[in-house]
Amino acid sequence: TESYQCVYHEHMLRMIEARPWLWATHVWNLFDFGADGRDEGGKNGENQKGLVTFDRQLKKDAFYLYKAAWNHKEPFVHLCGSRYVDRTEPVTEVKAYSNQDEVSLYVDGKLFGTAQGHVVFTFQVPITGEHTIEARSGELTDHFIEMNACAGGCIGGPVMEKYRNSPVRHYKAILEYAGKEDFGVPAYASEFLHKDRGYIGVTKVMPTEDEIRAILKSTGKVKPSDELNCGTCGYETCREKAIAVFQGKADINMCLPFLMQKAERFTGNILSNTPNGIIVVNEDLEVQQINKSALKMFNIQSAADVMGDQIVRLMDPLPFLDVLDEHKQVRGRREYYAEYNKYFDLTIIHDKASRILIAILRDITDEEEENISRATVDIADKVVDKQMRIVQEIASLLGETAAETKIALTKLKESIAHEDE
Repeated sequence: TESYQCVYHEHMLRMIEARPWLWATHVWNLFDFGADGRDEGGKNGENQKGLVTFDRQLKKDAFYLYKAAWNHKEPFVHLCGSRYVDRTEPVTEVKAYSNQDEVSLYVDGKLFGTAQGHVVFTFQVPITGEHTIEARSGELTDHFIEMNACAGGCIGGPVMEKYRNSPVRHYKAILEYAGKEDFGVPAYASEFLHKDRGYIGVTKVMPTEDEIRAILKSTGKVKPSDELNCGTCGYETCREKAIAVFQGKADINMCLPFLMQKAERFTGNILSNTPNGIIVVNEDLEVQQINKSALKMFNIQSAADVMGDQIVRLMDPLPFLDVLDEHKQVRGRREYYAEYNKYFDLTIIHDKASRILIAILRDITDEEEENISRATVDIADKVVDKQMRIVQEIASLLGETAAETKIALTKLKESIAHEDE
């Protein structure tokens, strides 16, 4: 029912608001949608979990719950349960949604009560017959009749495009025509506001066995044992889902096991082919996973040789302990590992939700050795320059030339640079 949908989404909204660190939130589902295998709620072939009806014409009460929670620019109040007319209980619950801090409820034109709160405002109202119930918040009041036949109202109507479009001029014209005072509008009989839409039927084209197998194969189901028939897609069997895909009723990618396998393959390809070493350990610093690049860096034949062992068998555990104790990530720490005669650039990330630490190692041995060689040449260059100045000073005092000494020192400098290369 629409009332139960509100209870469900109120609970979900509380869960979302209790977790402000969520980077994205989503609601299932905005619109009612076709589901060939369903026959519930009086509508065959339709899933009615949407916040808006299948024809996009009616916003359900739960729609206004999220509007009250997430729309802070447009003040409004919405009275729930307007379609729940025939009530038998002596005291009924009346609920309003609003993005204001206070809502007042009027019964038969008289103030029944005022409630302060956040988004959801609830009243317990005794009923004895027919009543008119209205929710107000300041100058705001709810409404049940959508008066705009065109998207955007009269200003956005199709006739407006006939002339040069000017929203300001159109808005001014409407205000001048309507005036400041309310005016009477004749009420139309119910038969003029009602329209029946008959079932027009759907032609179902059944796919061939080859077409079904082709669709199943595209989602990784190449043999009968791959057809798990888990039902997460909304169909009882994988074959029923494949038929629905062929008929355009279902999305081929809406298969949870297939998406999980696809994600695992994607992750596995990254781990297997990245030149960086990756080691995953638990919070007890036991190796849980190690990729090929890391095995090569640490001269290990097989991952099974270190799986479950302490990280100390491979490398210094102190950076991992620092991450656990200080709750800070290690990024770009360059260190020399004497046992492997290599330089590594180390990054450690702590995934608290999974209780694992991910170490990413980049072999920078060639880079560091090049830096050391360059530094050695620079030092040799400075030594040669200093010795040259000394020799020249001595030579000038003795009246001799320093050419031979200069040539010898220059050869020494070139020799050092050549050895480093």
